[in-house]
Parts: sequence; C-alpha cells; structure tokens
Amino acid sequence: MRDQAYKDVEMAKQKLMKGEIPSRDASQGRKGLGKRLIDGGCILLNIASTVTLVFLNKWIFKDPQLKHAQVSFAMWHFTCTSIVLWIASRRPFNLFVPVRLPFLQMIPLCSFFAGFLILGNLSLAYNSIGFYQLAKILTTPCVALLQYLYLGKSVTLLTIGALASVCIGVGVTNTGATGTTAQGASIATAAFVVTSFYQVWIGKKMKDFSVSSPQLLLNQAPISVLLLAFLAPFFDTVPDVRDIPSDTLVALFLSGLAAASLNLSQFLIIGRMSALTFNVASNVKTIIILSYGWISEGRALTMRDSLGIVLALGGATVYSQLSQK
Repeated sequence: MRDQAYKDVEMAKQKLMKGEIPSRDASQGRKGLGKRLIDGGCILLNIASTVTLVFLNKWIFKDPQLKHAQVSFAMWHFTCTSIVLWIASRRPFNLFVPVRLPFLQMIPLCSFFAGFLILGNLSLAYNSIGFYQLAKILTTPCVALLQYLYLGKSVTLLTIGALASVCIGVGVTNTGATGTTAQGASIATAAFVVTSFYQVWIGKKMKDFSVSSPQLLLNQAPISVLLLAFLAPFFDTVPDVRDIPSDTLVALFLSGLAAASLNLSQFLIIGRMSALTFNVASNVKTIIILSYGWISEGRALTMRDSLGIVLALGGATVYSQLSQK
C-alpha cells in the first residue's frame, strides 16, 4: 500500500512538472488574468458607451423635431435602462438582488433624476460638445459646496485648492469659447446644479435605504418613465417619424442601448474596482470627448486650453482622492 501511494505521488509530481496538472500558482494566475480582463472590459465598455452616447445624442438633436422632444427622449433612455437592469438582476446573470422601495418616497428623487437627465440633454443640444463637457466638470465643486452647506461635511484647505483648480481650469479653457450662447450657458449652469443636488441626495438615500446603486436605479428608472409620461404631452412636440432620416432613427435606437450600457458598466466598475479607477476612467472619457469635440468643431488646441484641461482634471482627481479618505 505504501509503495503504491509512493508511486502515485511520484507520478503526480512528474505530471505536474510536465504541465499536465496545473499548479495552484498557475490556477491563481489564470484567475487573476481573467479578473483583469473582465475589469478592463468593464472600463472599455464604460468609456465607449459614454463617448458614443454623447456623440449620438448630439447627432440626434440636430433634428429639429427630436430637439423638441426631450421628455420622450429621456423616457426612451429610462426604459432601456430599466430593461437592462432587470435582465442583469435575473438568472443566469444575478449581478445584484432587486429590492422594492417605497413608491411615494421615490417620487422626489425620481423628479431630480429626470430633471438632471433632461437638462443635461438640453445642454448638449444648445451648446458645443466642448462647452457641454467642461461645464459638467463644475458638478464636482458644486457637490462639495452642497455637502458643506447641507450635510456639514468639513472642507480642508487642500480640498478648497483642488476645487479652485477645477473652477479656474474650466474658466481658462472656456475663455473666448464660441460654442455657446447666453441661453446655452444658462441651461448648462442649471444642468450641473441640478445634477449636484441629485448626486448629494442619491448618496444619502442609498444610506437611508441600505441599497446599492443598481438596486436604487432599478426602482428609479421605471418610476421616472411613469412621471414623464404625464409631462410629455405638455412639453414635447410630437415628431412626424416619416420626416426623420433613417440614420437618425438608428442613432436614436442605439442611444438607448448606449445609455443602458453606461449605467450597467458604471455600477460594475464601482462594484469591482476602486473609486480611483472610476475617476481615472471618467477623466479619460472627458479628454476623449473634449478632443474629438474640438476636432469636429475645427477648434485648434492652444496652450491656454491645455493648461485649463490639466487644472480642471487634476483638481477633480485630487478632490476625488481626498473625498475617499
């Protein structure tokens, strides 16, 4: 019996040396490689879906009919998001466990949710891509101010410096910008203010309900569709589909998929990786959108623009790190 056991051990060692039996380190290495590939896929999906969504929306809003159907457009995106999240919560994916939250308590939050999306789309419709993206960066200092005023969150001198860098950077880059009007700038300002209120509120609600981002979003999206269904007849101009070019209709369909992919990849990144990774991915998206936006607009990148981008993105990154401590 001992001889047989000894022979079995020796045979196993020989197979291991020949690679016929995977070692524990090799197995762990493959698992680590698989995780890195999945993480990289999530980041690429998030970046691709965000950039694609911005330029698809800009293309769609060139159509005068769809430009005046913002509520219906938001309903389409919320519907796609609801479907994708519902599928993600079911077998075989089981990415999160769905929960049902109190309907009446969700209505105010859903109102802000719909408001920030519609104002963001209007900002994109009435501004250049570059101005729209830079104005979004001002959400960061606005969130910090709201947290200080309403939540009593302390602000250090280093934090103030980071936020000042963001504001100066956006101001420097937008000096002499031609991609906006007084109306466009007003809409962009309203968009990042409402978005800031929403971000602060959603963080508090996630703690109050003890839920994750996708669990809350799966409750928000369908209720938001219901709320907007009552507003669409009063605010939207019903488009004549026959007069809309076929390529614009295709872009409209793809924008819904891109919006759903963005929401899905966003919570996958937050769930699988650190906030730093998410912040870096956000800055990469900003650089891509700004660069392509300016190229498409025929605007040359000056030293002042470069300095402004570095200040704005650098300040946002530093603030993100300080807020995680």
